[in-house]
Amino acid sequence: DVIGACIFFSIAVTQGLGLMCLQCVNVIQPRHCHGITYCADNEVCYVEKIISTDGIRYNSGCREKGICKVQNSSSTTLTSGDGLIQTYACTDCCQSDLCNSEGCGEPGIPSTRGPMCFGCSQIRNATDCRTITYCRQTEVCHITEEVEFGDKVYSTGCVHSQLCSSVASRQNAISDLSLWHTFTRASTVASTSMSTTTSQAQTTTFPTSSRKTHTHATHTKHTTKQAVTPPMGVVVVGRRLALHKRYVDCSQCCHGDLCNYECHRLDKATTPSSSKSTAYLPTIHPTQIFHPSSSIQNTWQQSSPTTQATMQQSSSTTQGISNFTIPTAGTVPLTSTISPTSSQTQNNGPDSTGQEFLLAFSKHENGNDADNISLLVTSPENGHISLYIPENNAYINKTLTKGENIIGLDPHLTVDNLQKENKSVHVLTDVNVTLHVQEYRNVFDTGFLALPTHCLSTKYIVSTEPAFDGANPAYVTVAALKDNTILSFKLKLSGNDTIEFKGRQYGDGDFLNISLGRYETFQIAGLTDFTGTIVQSSNPVSVLSGNTATVVPKPVDPSNIFDAQTLSQMIPSVPSLGKQFIVPKLQDRHSFYYKIIASSPNTHVTVGNRDTTLQNEGSFQTLESFNGRSVNISSDKPVLVVQVAKTMQSHYDTASGAMIVTPSVEQYRSDYDVIIPDPPKRNLQTKYRTYLTIITNSSEVDNINIDGKKYDAFNSNLQTVHLNGKSYSVISLEMDDPGLHKVNSSSGSKFGLITYGFDYAQGYGYPVGLKC
Repeated sequence: DVIGACIFFSIAVTQGLGLMCLQCVNVIQPRHCHGITYCADNEVCYVEKIISTDGIRYNSGCREKGICKVQNSSSTTLTSGDGLIQTYACTDCCQSDLCNSEGCGEPGIPSTRGPMCFGCSQIRNATDCRTITYCRQTEVCHITEEVEFGDKVYSTGCVHSQLCSSVASRQNAISDLSLWHTFTRASTVASTSMSTTTSQAQTTTFPTSSRKTHTHATHTKHTTKQAVTPPMGVVVVGRRLALHKRYVDCSQCCHGDLCNYECHRLDKATTPSSSKSTAYLPTIHPTQIFHPSSSIQNTWQQSSPTTQATMQQSSSTTQGISNFTIPTAGTVPLTSTISPTSSQTQNNGPDSTGQEFLLAFSKHENGNDADNISLLVTSPENGHISLYIPENNAYINKTLTKGENIIGLDPHLTVDNLQKENKSVHVLTDVNVTLHVQEYRNVFDTGFLALPTHCLSTKYIVSTEPAFDGANPAYVTVAALKDNTILSFKLKLSGNDTIEFKGRQYGDGDFLNISLGRYETFQIAGLTDFTGTIVQSSNPVSVLSGNTATVVPKPVDPSNIFDAQTLSQMIPSVPSLGKQFIVPKLQDRHSFYYKIIASSPNTHVTVGNRDTTLQNEGSFQTLESFNGRSVNISSDKPVLVVQVAKTMQSHYDTASGAMIVTPSVEQYRSDYDVIIPDPPKRNLQTKYRTYLTIITNSSEVDNINIDGKKYDAFNSNLQTVHLNGKSYSVISLEMDDPGLHKVNSSSGSKFGLITYGFDYAQGYGYPVGLKC
């Protein structure tokens, strides 16, 4: 009866979980069983071999010792009611965890494999999982604890090691787990709080400064409030107010068979009673991880009551696109008040070094992912970095060393067209770093300077190139740093081109509006040119624009093109744009295009000795520079200038181009760190050539140092350009030495620095650093 069943269950759950065995019926081999069970005190694991007209199959589970012994001594033939004849040809018994993965002459679980992990979805207690899975050798075990409607829900399984590249090692996890089961069964079922015995674990105390110190102490359940440093890969996504529907309380990766049986949360000093070999490693402090907008003062909070009311009304009525009305001009805050970190001392203002970044990545040619996405992190000192991937609720936590650090990301994080996704990557460090992104497809295909969150704002103008065929669109990608970010695209499209979203066609001059949550991404894409499109938002966002692949200029017959180039640049916000530019010559190119895009109406621009007026915000002009000449540009209002290397016909085949954001004179700095890539050669006839371009006041040329050397110590050339009555020198250097290079001015003068490179079918380029 029901009462009897409840009493039996109550007795069962207060006893130890006991021996762990595989439990399956009719599997083709014992080791292919993915179910588990825990035996009673008088039981052992068994596996039995059954021969029938359907072939040979195996059953496994727990069985009383006496019965197992009797069945092991004889074979039995049984006939079922439907006439099926089954012969129980063998029974093997054993007394260690998962020992019945082999027996009756069958091989066991191979030693060369990926980890064995618990694999369950949506269970109330992590230890209730009764399914295991075998991960690939590139994967690790993972566990996530979510809170939904106030209930804790656990999911376990495998995740790619690149998404949790720093993990805890639990080599003795199975034996530890068996002992831990017996010790904690009652408390685990009764409550999600697990009993804790005294154990040694590394702890971290966090002083008020950003530097971390690590100490060791002994912890018990009630004797300390000090945070236990969790294993690498631990995610503690902060406790939100109860009114939130859902949040992730813990997400952790680990290495070792069946290691994902619990989540170590920083609010509990919880360790398995026998887990003495668990590796505890330093991670980023949770207050750093869970306050991503700490470096940005939201202008929404500082705006006028009228503005707030307008935005609130717009936000509350946002249900997709059709019923959203963008506030009238002047009501959306166009700038954010920047709270720069302490890194910008030498350069007297906020710049592209920082401790927090929000990234997104686009597709490559024909909708493919990159072969590899690498983050090039240059740090002035030792420190730590934490990358949060919201799509998987996973972290990559690593130690930074002084100088060059390279971190690989799963290339499948690229966003898809015209849909909201959780495809951003949130980066936090405890030291100020420079971050560049390099994406490889075959070889180095594109790259960009990552701008920290204190450089983000609420208004951008973007640049792309026309799509050259019907398969590779231009795109604009936006990632939101905060919840309830109201986003508006004032579209600028080529000619009569349109894009479609949710059954509606949008053309040139139309507004496409949408609301994004924290870490959500959204990409507009189409077979057009989005140059001049205005992106405006209620909270700071990061913006990336370019093309999945294109040819510059657009060919008359795309079928004659051998290869196309992926273009991507992280776009500086309108408040950080300048008015004076020198667009430098490009080595290996006889000419190049450049675009000047207005951020305000009636912008007057001078190029050389020619004047022009860009009448509207988003208006732009595309020009071409011939004979390898650098170009000087000045304007009376801030503009975005983008340089585009042409797709050239080389001696061997197509030489692809690149799109490069040109830094304004106002954005120059006095020192830079740049990592020169070392991509593989495409064939024996070609070489990937990488260059640095330095743009400096001519009187400061001799003060510029590259790794402590003057420019003429390299394979270089110099060109003089005049801008607003001043003389500037454009120095081009070919860099044959991959790795980290330091470029600075001994006098502290400001100069611009761009890096770019070309292979016969690939190209890339970006500014090494910017002031913002």
